[in-house]
Amino acid sequence: MNPTPFPEHLDQILSQSVREATSLESALQREGAALASRDLDELNAAVADKQVRVQALEALTRQQTELLQREGYETNAHGMDRVLRDWDEDGVLRPVWERLVEVMSHCHRLNQVNGGVVETSRRRVDQALHILRGEEARTELYDPHGRAFSASSSRPITKA
Repeated sequence: MNPTPFPEHLDQILSQSVREATSLESALQREGAALASRDLDELNAAVADKQVRVQALEALTRQQTELLQREGYETNAHGMDRVLRDWDEDGVLRPVWERLVEVMSHCHRLNQVNGGVVETSRRRVDQALHILRGEEARTELYDPHGRAFSASSSRPITKA
């Protein structure tokens, strides 16, 4: 049995990556909607789906890396440009690759937005806890190693 030729094998990996990335994009959109509506069940389902999609994309990326290395190409954007110049005479691979880059870029932006929402919520909860504990506003400082820590003075809630 002959192995799948390089361009067909790469097309299969890229096409599957686009499908997984599109599913990841949907999971991130669901995650954002669940965060906005504070729907914990939907949030848990979206996060679980997101984890599955990320793992699948990681596996596909490993396959793509191995394939490119086996053929003597760099495993970065420059390497993919060379692959497309060398192997994509019919213009079949480039649109798939560009779609993958586009979807993954959108996923990155969605993940940043969702992370910002989570961080804002975490800060609000942290602030509420400080108020309940009777602590004054926290001042964020840095130790000699550049790690952030918060300094605060506190007084019991009964004295607030």
